Amino acid sequence: MTKPKNPVPSAEVAAAMAAPAAVEGPVVKEDSPPSYVKLGVTAPAELDRIRVLDAETGTLIAKVIEADAEAGRVVRYAVKNGALVRDGDRYQTIEEERPIRIEWSTGNQKDSF
Repeated sequence: MTKPKNPVPSAEVAAAMAAPAAVEGPVVKEDSPPSYVKLGVTAPAELDRIRVLDAETGTLIAKVIEADAEAGRVVRYAVKNGALVRDGDRYQTIEEERPIRIEWSTGNQKDSF
């Protein structure tokens, strides 16, 4: 009598071999937004996804030039009736000290830049 080279595995072993291996990888989350952004410094692709909000009211701050969430500082263009305000040959800017937060936009929201 000859022995088989590969014996038949038990039902329990066969079931474990047939089941797909559970591979658990690290949970990858999107990077958190930067705490400082500035036109001309921050990459345009990143600025396209950034929203700057007033931390207390949650309202969007539009026409942002520079924002520092840690320092609570925003530099933005002045807007009147939906248009930028000119001061001679330059656009007027507003510098504010207030609590802000910088977030990624979800695509259905307006961006600040």
